[in-house]
Amino acid sequence: MGTELDRDVLVIGGGVVGLTTGVVLAERGVRVRLWTRDPVGRTTSAVAGALWWPYRIEPVASARAWALRSLEVYEELAVRPGATGVRMVEGVLGETALDEVGSWAAARLPGLRMATAGEYPVGSGVRARLPLIDMPVH
Repeated sequence: MGTELDRDVLVIGGGVVGLTTGVVLAERGVRVRLWTRDPVGRTTSAVAGALWWPYRIEPVASARAWALRSLEVYEELAVRPGATGVRMVEGVLGETALDEVGSWAAARLPGLRMATAGEYPVGSGVRARLPLIDMPVH
């Protein structure tokens, strides 16, 4: 029986998550093939600006660990934004409530708070400092 690194992996998706997953696995010696329906410039990540956010997905325990680890990596990459395409930006994420962020993530986001009416007058939003990924550079 081989180790996990002896396996071929197929990553489906050429957005920020798929590309990052493929790169990390390849750096660890895994043979990676990446399939994407669309060119990178037409992925959701390219259009959405590839903003990191702790979305609620399944399986919850794994997703939390993945989110926190990816946040750590993006913070490290943000030290070299010109080379990595990752920078930390502070702003308002609209139509989002604090209760969407579990305490597990809020503890890692200093300054996370509800946006004021002056910052986001058309609804509810949160103010935070988050990784933003420039896909063409990344």
